[in-house]
Amino acid sequence: MSTFLVVSIPAQAHTTNPLPIARRLMDRGHEVLWYASSAYQDQLAASGATVFPYQRAHDFGGAVLEDEFPWLRKTSTISTLRRVFAEIFVGGAQERIADLQEIVAGRPVDAVLTDGLTFAPGLLDELGGPVWATFGDGPLPPSGPETPPFGPGLRPMRGPLGVARNAVVGAIGRRMVFGPADRRYREIRADLGLPPPGHHVMDAMISPYLHLQGCTPAFEYPQKHVPEQVHWVGALRPDPPASWETPAWWSQVTDATRPVVLVSQGTLRPDVTELLVPAIRGLADEDVTVVVATGQAEPGDVYGSLGGHLPDNVLLTRYVPYDLLLPHVSTFVTNGGYTGVTLALAHGVPLVQAGMTEEKHEIARRIEWTGVGVRLGTTRPSPQAVASGVRSVLSEPRYRAAAALVRVEMAQHDAGAEGADLLEELASTRRLVPRRSGVGARRPEPA
Repeated sequence: MSTFLVVSIPAQAHTTNPLPIARRLMDRGHEVLWYASSAYQDQLAASGATVFPYQRAHDFGGAVLEDEFPWLRKTSTISTLRRVFAEIFVGGAQERIADLQEIVAGRPVDAVLTDGLTFAPGLLDELGGPVWATFGDGPLPPSGPETPPFGPGLRPMRGPLGVARNAVVGAIGRRMVFGPADRRYREIRADLGLPPPGHHVMDAMISPYLHLQGCTPAFEYPQKHVPEQVHWVGALRPDPPASWETPAWWSQVTDATRPVVLVSQGTLRPDVTELLVPAIRGLADEDVTVVVATGQAEPGDVYGSLGGHLPDNVLLTRYVPYDLLLPHVSTFVTNGGYTGVTLALAHGVPLVQAGMTEEKHEIARRIEWTGVGVRLGTTRPSPQAVASGVRSVLSEPRYRAAAALVRVEMAQHDAGAEGADLLEELASTRRLVPRRSGVGARRPEPA
């Protein structure tokens, strides 16, 4: 049996998304160690993993990010990307490495699994540590000239003009947006005694051995040069909750005779006035049942913002298992977090998306480009805009048809089992795990 180490940045989705993979590994008799924020220690320990909390690394898990990093309130999307990568993701790698070196000292760790934002496992590998794999719970980074660069939220453009645009914008982005992160990456490497890299820091987000991408090609831009270690494993669907009690209103969803609309702004955004309140107001007079999941925000904040009164068609909860709810949902109003979006598409549910923070404008463009939903193009939509988007998705069959294409492709995968299979192969061979022939074929581009 092998020992695997999972490494997570201190964020809810990035921490819990690999749980199904870890559980499959433990079911097969392997040992799983987990380096994660103390905010998620109980949840991870309950899975059977041995948890190691952050020691030297900055642990902001469970905190409101704007409180932990006040500058997030004042910066634009591009400025935020620049500082987050340079100061938090790459900037915190050296402390994470120190923590990881202590964990692996004297322990026979066979392979590491991490998201692409920790940056430490790759450096640890170069220092003589275990081989590492990444999982993708965000858009697949571009790997060819035909794919728009990550950051500005561009749509694909065919032909030589598109290739030229991508090259110019990509070069500017790597220098102006991600340049500080690249310089910090090089400084950390020098401090560790590693040679200068032959690549940009953004190329270090995917393991050269194995990458598990949490979607399928139908929800990605066309890429002709997908690296051979990239495996499409479908949505990172959580296991059924062990102890979730159905709310008193659950039958209003399962037995609904009118469309059910799910509304959520994920686990990172606590300001309910961004999307939750506008959606509730916009849908109050529509012939739909609205389920609002507040996530990190308190349900009381929603009541307070609405003057203490909910419309009759709204059901409010902090948490509901998406895999149990989505089979009954007709459309999902979301701020565009990758995990929620891919889970919805795994059920063939079309989307109304509002969110331009973090990487959400990139996800929004993919929603628009693949035709699986409506992109509202703002983080704070008006009630009228939300209502109009929902009406469009419910009345125009093309959105559900496009989402159904992704669902069919997703249904061919079990991310937990496939991820465990591939990690076992990596631990056994300690070499690049190549994608098998025929995997990664995609449908034609839309006109």
